[in-house]
Amino acid sequence: MDHTGTSQWRVSGMQPGECFISLIGGASIFQGESRHMCVSFCEQNKAFVVEALPASLAEIGAIGGFELIIDLVNSYGGKRLYLPTRAARFFDMTGLDVPSVVYQHWRDIADVNGQLDIPSSWGLFLSLRRAAIRVAVARKWPPEMLHATFGVSRRQLKAYRN
Repeated sequence: MDHTGTSQWRVSGMQPGECFISLIGGASIFQGESRHMCVSFCEQNKAFVVEALPASLAEIGAIGGFELIIDLVNSYGGKRLYLPTRAARFFDMTGLDVPSVVYQHWRDIADVNGQLDIPSSWGLFLSLRRAAIRVAVARKWPPEMLHATFGVSRRQLKAYRN
């Protein structure tokens, strides 16, 4: 890659400036080494993460399926996903092996048409950010560090502490 980064754009198919857009879009934390760090964070802070996840993902997180959450969001994030009656048919459609207890929960919270809203990568990113703030508050990070790291106000910090 040259000093302008143009060879990276040609390889990835992105136009100049799009690499930055993908970084701030949140999806980049679910790729490569960042994905591994994300899964490790989730496993080490399971209670905080599960509490912050949307209902459609919380049950998967409760059983430790953080890789599955990322795969689901990468493939179907921001979409409505049809849930056939049988989990085996869902696997045939998607290639995602969802534990039967989770699949039954999804069927219970799905709409009348058997569809479930899957959060976008941005939605998952925001959930994990909330979990990270709660972890940092629980570990008694100094307020200045919390402000600098997360950009949260004193009022927001007070809400996280309660």
